[in-house]
Amino acid sequence: MKKVIFILILFPIYSCDNSNYLFRENVSFKNEIWTVADKIPFQFNVSDTAKTYKIGFDIRYTDAYSQQNMYVFLHTIFPNETHTRDTISVDLFSLEGKPWGKGGKVKKIQTYFGRIRFPITGQYTMVMEQAMRTDTLSGIVSVGLCIGE
Repeated sequence: MKKVIFILILFPIYSCDNSNYLFRENVSFKNEIWTVADKIPFQFNVSDTAKTYKIGFDIRYTDAYSQQNMYVFLHTIFPNETHTRDTISVDLFSLEGKPWGKGGKVKKIQTYFGRIRFPITGQYTMVMEQAMRTDTLSGIVSVGLCIGE
């Protein structure tokens, strides 16, 4: 069996803004609640296996979110049905309790956490799943995936 190599290099938080995107989509949550049952799938096509892309999240949240950070599982399903799972931590508030995001009542943070190269052409699915120890996260307005050049 041929082994598929998936490259994900973690970096400090940077913005996904001002990029040409391979993919960018956001999903809103009813009543600003993200439950553990809410697994968010994102599907996109890759035609160039030589390029590397920035990968990150868009997260909109309020002060009702009670944690300093958020852990997210990012499941990647390759065109050949191989899959991986990465665990990513996103800081939403400083240690002093100040939000990192911009905005009024609803803060928005755009995180860039690495670069990725897709080894196979075809349709990919990336699924975001909240990975906190609490089944229900209050104060999460929306989450999104951005993959840019």
